Amino acid sequence: MTYYVVAQMGLNNLCFAIDYMLGTIFLVYYLLFKLNNLSKIDKSWSFNLLLNSQNNNNTVTTSENYCTNIQSAENCKEFSETIRQLSNKKKENDSDSKFYNWFAGIIDGDGNFDVRKDSLNHHKLKSIRIKLHNRDVRILTRIQNYLHIGRIRADKKKPHSMYIISRKKDMEYIITRLNGLIRIKIPGFKKACTYYNIEFKEPNYNIEPFDPYFSGLIDTDGSIVFNYSGNRIECNLEFQYNEYTQKLNFDNTIPYYKPSVLVRLQKIKKYNKEYKSIGFKYQTVKGMMYLYDFFMKNRLYCDFKFYRVTKIKEFLLIRNYNKEPKGSIEFKIYADFLLDWIQYRNPLWMKVPFVDKIR
Repeated sequence: MTYYVVAQMGLNNLCFAIDYMLGTIFLVYYLLFKLNNLSKIDKSWSFNLLLNSQNNNNTVTTSENYCTNIQSAENCKEFSETIRQLSNKKKENDSDSKFYNWFAGIIDGDGNFDVRKDSLNHHKLKSIRIKLHNRDVRILTRIQNYLHIGRIRADKKKPHSMYIISRKKDMEYIITRLNGLIRIKIPGFKKACTYYNIEFKEPNYNIEPFDPYFSGLIDTDGSIVFNYSGNRIECNLEFQYNEYTQKLNFDNTIPYYKPSVLVRLQKIKKYNKEYKSIGFKYQTVKGMMYLYDFFMKNRLYCDFKFYRVTKIKEFLLIRNYNKEPKGSIEFKIYADFLLDWIQYRNPLWMKVPFVDKIR
């Protein structure tokens, strides 16, 4: 009787063990099947997931029609490394795209293509140049550090510096990368394309949302100003009106914030000349936060302009303090904010009209 009970218990345990093993095998098959759905199943329904290590090429086979080739952890590491490299490559491409769009805005603002005629009356590109005030030399050093070409030369008589690219192969490289991105300095750029036998690409004048090209224009030709009577921070762009600048469309560049467009006649009394200008004005209180968001995604490299933009969020919190009595703590907070805002890297801050009203 005792032997029977023991035998029966052993049989039960054996059955339990077999059931457990069968369950485990079933689970393995199920997992392999699910993994295969993420991979590729061939016509014979064979699994093609490798189970080969780099040091052992033996394949684990479950049946004639179900062969698993699942890679070992070593090869998974290689796969992960490949994914990481592809991800980094995408980031590099995105970074490149952002840089060259911004760079095109810088050139359309304060750059030029120095094209001259040779002895045979052919146009020849001598250099690509960008001239800026020394206060904004960081823009030039950023370009030089990113491209690893060109040189920066300081003007000995004036507070300006110039970034110059003059080597032929370097200029050809830049023209190729900027093709389709230049929108304002078109005449010189077209001649440069002809010189290098590069087919000119027409740019898109509908500037896309969050396009860094807009930041490049603001870094050079734009302004971030305070409108005291309107009690708001504004962003403005102004160009000479011509066949290229009239086509610029910034309606979608800063999402939910369209600029007002103004064409007017300008007079230069010193030279007794007149010309038309076109301005793009971002001048609403509601739009200030959209302006802030844009430049947080596409930062300015003109330090004092970027500083002014970064203060928008803080300004919105104290903006209504301007209505408080001048002796109140609220008005003092408001006044101190504006003084800091207008003084930053601005040696002429005392000449700003509203300063006397808040001191």
